[in-house]
Amino acid sequence: MPVSLSLPLTRYLARHHLEDAVRGDGRATLMIDDRWRIHMHDTDDGCVTVTARLCALPAAGNERDAWLDMLGRDAVGMMGAHASGCVIDAREESLWLQQMVWPDGDDAMLDEAVGQFANALSYWTAAVRRKV
Repeated sequence: MPVSLSLPLTRYLARHHLEDAVRGDGRATLMIDDRWRIHMHDTDDGCVTVTARLCALPAAGNERDAWLDMLGRDAVGMMGAHASGCVIDAREESLWLQQMVWPDGDDAMLDEAVGQFANALSYWTAAVRRKV
């Protein structure tokens, strides 16, 4: 059965000739600059979520807590400049970058959000490497 995508996400994928990026689970997975894999999917409230996996988390314990504390300080500093933020997956195994976008019928809004997400992703991939 074909996956049904929101109109904003469908138009975004068509504009960028990425219709083949849609997976069976409803996510669109694409590469940015042949470097970063991002996922886009719709939510029930009309939002398009953009995510990218940053890294696996260290094993639970003091080292992990200290590592997350360092990253948390960077995250607070980034909050004013970027709409994206770091999140931990439900299994507490990976750190992800996530951004929620409510396109409201404005095609340019989703394009701009993905560009901003890519800028933040560039920062965070380097920051995570520095903290390891």
